[in-house]
Amino acid sequence: SSNGKTFSLLSPKTHEVVAKVFEASEEDVDRAVASAKAAQPAWAALTVEERSSCFKKLATLVREHNDELARLEALSMGKPVSTFIDGHAFSWLFDYYSESGYDVQGTSSLNMPGFVNLTFRQPYGVVGVIIPWNVPLLFFAKKAAPALAVGNTVVLKSSEKAPLAASITYPAREYLLTFKQSARIGHFIKEAGFPPGVINIVTGFGNVSGSVLSHHMDVRALSFTGSTRTGRLIQQASSKSNLKPVFLELGGKSPAIVFEDADLEAAAHATQYSVRTNSGQTCMATSRVYVQDTIAEKFIALFKEKFGPVRVGDPTLKETNHGPQADKVQYENVLRYLEIGKKDGKLIMGGNPDSRENGYFVAPTIFTDTPEDSVIMREEVFGPVVNINIFKTEEEVMAKANNTEYGLYAAVFTKNIDRAMRFAKGLEAGTVGVNCTSPTTGKDTPFGGYKGSGLGREGLHHSLDHFLETKSFEFDSGFVSRYKILSAVAKCFAVPGPCRYCAHIGAECGVAARPKQRPYYHVSEEEYRCSMQILRHFVQKEELNLETLRSIAKDLQIDTTNTQQQTQRRDSKTTDDSPGSEDAVQNDSEADTEEIADLHEQLGCLMQDSLGEYRYVGAYSEIAFNSAVCTMKDPPSPEVEDSKIIPPPKENFPPQKPERTKLLYEAASPTQPYLPPREYCDYYVARFFEEVHCIYWLYPIEQFHARLDDTYVTGGGTATSSWLCSLYAIFALGAASNASSQNSLLNGFISPETRRILDAKTSEGYLALAKALVPAVHDEADIDSIRALAILSVALLTFRFRITSYLYMGTAMQIAFSLGFQHDKSPTNQSPVTKQINRRIWWTLYIMDQEVASRCGSPCVSDERSLRIQTPLPSEQVLNPGTNTPLGCLSVSTSLNRLKREIIQTIYPERSSDSRTISFSKVTSYVSSLQRWQAEMPSHLKWGVPVAPTHRRSIGILHLNYWNAMMLLSQPFLLYLVIKGSTLNHPKRTWFEKLGEICIDAARNAVVVIKTMSTDQSISSLITFDCVCTLKVIMILALGLAKSESQDLRRDIEACVSMLENMEQVGFCRSVVQELPTRLAQLGFKSESNDTDVKVDFAQQATLTNLWPEFDP
Repeated sequence: SSNGKTFSLLSPKTHEVVAKVFEASEEDVDRAVASAKAAQPAWAALTVEERSSCFKKLATLVREHNDELARLEALSMGKPVSTFIDGHAFSWLFDYYSESGYDVQGTSSLNMPGFVNLTFRQPYGVVGVIIPWNVPLLFFAKKAAPALAVGNTVVLKSSEKAPLAASITYPAREYLLTFKQSARIGHFIKEAGFPPGVINIVTGFGNVSGSVLSHHMDVRALSFTGSTRTGRLIQQASSKSNLKPVFLELGGKSPAIVFEDADLEAAAHATQYSVRTNSGQTCMATSRVYVQDTIAEKFIALFKEKFGPVRVGDPTLKETNHGPQADKVQYENVLRYLEIGKKDGKLIMGGNPDSRENGYFVAPTIFTDTPEDSVIMREEVFGPVVNINIFKTEEEVMAKANNTEYGLYAAVFTKNIDRAMRFAKGLEAGTVGVNCTSPTTGKDTPFGGYKGSGLGREGLHHSLDHFLETKSFEFDSGFVSRYKILSAVAKCFAVPGPCRYCAHIGAECGVAARPKQRPYYHVSEEEYRCSMQILRHFVQKEELNLETLRSIAKDLQIDTTNTQQQTQRRDSKTTDDSPGSEDAVQNDSEADTEEIADLHEQLGCLMQDSLGEYRYVGAYSEIAFNSAVCTMKDPPSPEVEDSKIIPPPKENFPPQKPERTKLLYEAASPTQPYLPPREYCDYYVARFFEEVHCIYWLYPIEQFHARLDDTYVTGGGTATSSWLCSLYAIFALGAASNASSQNSLLNGFISPETRRILDAKTSEGYLALAKALVPAVHDEADIDSIRALAILSVALLTFRFRITSYLYMGTAMQIAFSLGFQHDKSPTNQSPVTKQINRRIWWTLYIMDQEVASRCGSPCVSDERSLRIQTPLPSEQVLNPGTNTPLGCLSVSTSLNRLKREIIQTIYPERSSDSRTISFSKVTSYVSSLQRWQAEMPSHLKWGVPVAPTHRRSIGILHLNYWNAMMLLSQPFLLYLVIKGSTLNHPKRTWFEKLGEICIDAARNAVVVIKTMSTDQSISSLITFDCVCTLKVIMILALGLAKSESQDLRRDIEACVSMLENMEQVGFCRSVVQELPTRLAQLGFKSESNDTDVKVDFAQQATLTNLWPEFDP
């Protein structure tokens, strides 16, 4: 274990600790998978004989140590040594599969003339195996051996109840020292000569190591045996990760049917043995027995006679044949079912714990006349408990036997062959025994379940198929002869070379060509395809034939000549005062514009904050743009000195500052910090991960919840200031809607009883606690400090503390700089998972830095014009982002964010070296870049593609960001067009019109995304972006209405206003909804209380051009 963590293994007989077992962490599983991935190519390249030698040595070692392994199983899960044959079964399977490599064959086909078609059978790569605790050695061999035999490598997770395959440390008794060295399969694997990394064994709990293995992107197939509930979780994990094929052998509720013509002695012996084996802890135990009414009394008497006598005792002694249940959980579960059976059925034997021993022993128990709908008849008990019911007809018993969601095994006892065949066909089970029952199975027949009992089949031959991919290979057999003919012709027309294709492949050039002309085949096929793809991108509406290509080439030649002439004129502009120079300037101005830079200077740039200070607001901030739109009908006067002032909101401004708490002057991390009731905490955290963390990833979810559990166990006394600060910021966001009883998530997490006692802290109180810890957070200056300041920045922005949010985000970035995140610097002993966590946090900060800065219109701290960033994007094969964030989302978001930064630097220049002139060609290139970004987006992230409910929000925000970037690029052109459009000359006005249309189109597409998010309830008020983007859309649509009347635009504005009003009214969203009617009134919108129709009365275009009389480009 990388963190040294262990768990205690208790004896089910004595309840004493028999060993301490290492508990695998998420990092350990990642390392095991990485090791298996690295070893797989070399293992697959070995011959069958080379792999076989390792198999046979391992089989021999296990066979020789069968007695020691039996003792170890008896100590760990209570299986009597007298019944232990698992070591011999393990050895037999490894011996068999050692020589099965040559059984793997592909197919061939000659059905297509001129082709030879083949199929290859190839290994997946890394295979995950999760085995149960009841027969661990057998399942180890059943799953790992066939996977290894065909060239896969294996990562196997053993059960925490019976970690036979694990290294056992800290023995509680001296006699366990021998088992530490010799009775572990891992030791035998090494001794047998398996190369390192081929078989990897991890121990631990399913919610950590099992979950990581199931979700892992590098695990290409997974085989599991266990409960149906866990099987469903594994299948979900596969669908949320890489769609790895999963093979599941799950629970059972196996029926046995005994007819009057059966051999009753044999039937009673077989059915009782099935239930009693391994203390009833087998998935195919015959726990339901149906007996025909005419022989019921006799059969039950025989069954009791054989089922009752057991020798209970120490499972390490050979005279014992009935051991305890595996642990306390299993024991209490069986006792619960016994109480149900007593209530619903008739108890005729057993029914209580065995009082003769101190361990988790349950006496063999029989119930009769139990209703078919009783829980004990429908659910898997996993103990020595059987229900015997009576039937009269075949039809009746067939219906009863199939009336279950399980279908692993069924049995019928009869001498009538016709009846046996009818039931073999009619019983809904993967295996049907006639005059026999479980655990009897055919070695060379497949084993698996119907319905809820599993997916796939296991068996000597079928298991090999589980772990092989099938690849089709089509070979054109006529290619060789055609190639020889073409080569002979080419040699007759050899020309000097080599051509580019021959030079590329290093061959002698002998291609025919016309004199003085380059033939079309002088380029490679890849070069030709790339060239045509580029050409089609720029020439979309014309057919690409020889005539159109000649025409395009001619136009390009003319355009090149004109460009050269214009360049010459520009170069001579300073010394040439002729009329020709003046014309050149006019022509050049048609391709560039300075109007936008002038517009930025005219917009307000100062806004009063909550302290009464005037803060600078950059031109690209939504605040400046929205203010400019809202003051169209009441523009600032050029004579007034305060024309640079942006009017503050009319409602609830400034926000009330959170009170300073005494905590600021006390110890940085108090011994008993305030923590809300756990149910409230779980609700706050769930909202944070579903609505915030899916956008801004900062924690591996398993790591976060483990730390949270520890915090509540210790009362927070050992928590760092940064961790507490993160929690308080999360609580502040979650507590904002604490009073809303309509919140379904709140109702799901907090019981009505707990809700009667409100959390003692409000959002403001949690913000005060978080801010009081900031000095100590600065002192710690570690990765937790980055997380704390980043989350606190988000919370402060939500509650309208814009400047403080900007400052805290800047500090988080500076701490990241100090840790070398921007250069991907880390200690050499840092684990691969930690390295990927740091990379993901860096790029999350990079995105957050720009988004927080954009609210202020201020510079980003992470400006790549002055900062060299060398950190690659994180590997999602090593670190899965979790259930709320789709794969690839961070990479796509980062590329869009970088593009947005370039747009801001070009359209909204701040640096003295930045040009005030904006090239229209540059603007259109950004439009193309954004469109290309959208087109190249991974298919699972595209809009309109069905996605998991947990991914809806992150994908919706991703597409809102895209349309927001398009609006950011084009909105100043639309604003200028509405305000001063009449001053533009014709060529320039055409450009502005086109960009204005792009802006309005982007806004309307954003409305579609917002509507969808509102409908599926993935829109949120816990971050400002949803509300900010919706507000910007309203402003742009208002500009569109000012430009030209449109009912569609009116309806979109109405929809946006309605969606804002329906959002959770907290923080910034509540402020916007309160302020919006005033702003809309400034624009001439009149909204009546009982009428949803929004009426607008804009001035005519001629009047609009006079709204800003001081504006003179």
